[in-house]
Amino acid sequence: MLISRLERLGLGILTQSCPPELVDRVVGDEGRKEKRRRLLSARFSVYFVLAMCLFPQADYLEVLRLVKAGESTLRPWTGVNKSSLTRARQRLGWTVMRELFRAVARPLGAGPELFCGMRVLALDGTLLAVPDSAGNLEAFGKSGSQRSPMGYPQARVVAVAECSTHAVLDAVIGGFKDSERIVSDELEAHIGPGSLVLADRGLWGLARWHRLRDQGAHLLWRIERRKARRVEDVLPDGSYLARIEANKHSKAAGTVKAPPVRVRVIEYRVDGQADVVRLITSLLDHEQYPAAELAALYARRWEIELVFDEIKTHQRGRPVLRSQTPDGVRQEIYAHLIVHHATRDLLNEAARLHQSVAERTSFTRALNVVRRTVIAPGGFSPLRPQA
Repeated sequence: MLISRLERLGLGILTQSCPPELVDRVVGDEGRKEKRRRLLSARFSVYFVLAMCLFPQADYLEVLRLVKAGESTLRPWTGVNKSSLTRARQRLGWTVMRELFRAVARPLGAGPELFCGMRVLALDGTLLAVPDSAGNLEAFGKSGSQRSPMGYPQARVVAVAECSTHAVLDAVIGGFKDSERIVSDELEAHIGPGSLVLADRGLWGLARWHRLRDQGAHLLWRIERRKARRVEDVLPDGSYLARIEANKHSKAAGTVKAPPVRVRVIEYRVDGQADVVRLITSLLDHEQYPAAELAALYARRWEIELVFDEIKTHQRGRPVLRSQTPDGVRQEIYAHLIVHHATRDLLNEAARLHQSVAERTSFTRALNVVRRTVIAPGGFSPLRPQA
């Protein structure tokens, strides 16, 4: 049957990260399994969307040709065109790609890449430009006023990434005008015992602090200077313990005030700059966690900016995503995250073999390796068992 031939299409190394049994399970869990045999099955649609993100400059049919090149025994087919591929993406939906990403995403660092036995994570957000369709504009919004909007609509992506390996562990998608603080409340995966979360002052929230601490995570966040001014005790390393309480002048109606929290405050200046950097942390023991070490560690929060650059500049390869609908945009973003995680997984394995640092090796080279495994004759097939 032609359906079995199409399902032979593989994505090289990506087929190992997303094996067919995992794809079929996620498709079934999300209720997207076909009730009848289709030429473009749900499994095929998943692999096609991943290939679409792997080759962002190619159109739909060219993506199909590139993927087909990896399976030399696959004979030509008819009846597959841009419209049928678009409908296949619509039938698949976006939640399949989200759940597949969450099933694939896992921490990659170990041993010396940990800080005092804790996995160092960074929490931050970025914006991705999407096509200027009516649906995208309504769902995501754009900059400027309602009367004079500017530029493309933009989707806001808030993610948590592992600093040592650049692996994205979880992400949520909102609109341009959605606050990063509100969007980040949905991030839960991999933030728990054994993790240390770094975040900037834009994500501060007392209730959020309590929620993450209740999940067992330790926190190291930058904060505004007017916060944590109630000094309780000065410690030998220059840091001090302080108390933070909910803003009693908050105008939010019907909200329950978060209880106060005791934090440790670390203040320092970066060479050549007049501004004082203020950090607060849940690590209260100054002997086990010296202030100087935590200040140096906080600089690693910028690793997540490099993660966003890898996805937006090197992997995406185009200034605007290609999907014209909000569901398509969400589907495409999670597919990009799956491709990025698989590439970083490859880099991490290569770094371990060569005893180097994964975060300092070339992401672009690894991405090109992934692409070559897709188009190379005799590539990985989702129906062929892997060694």
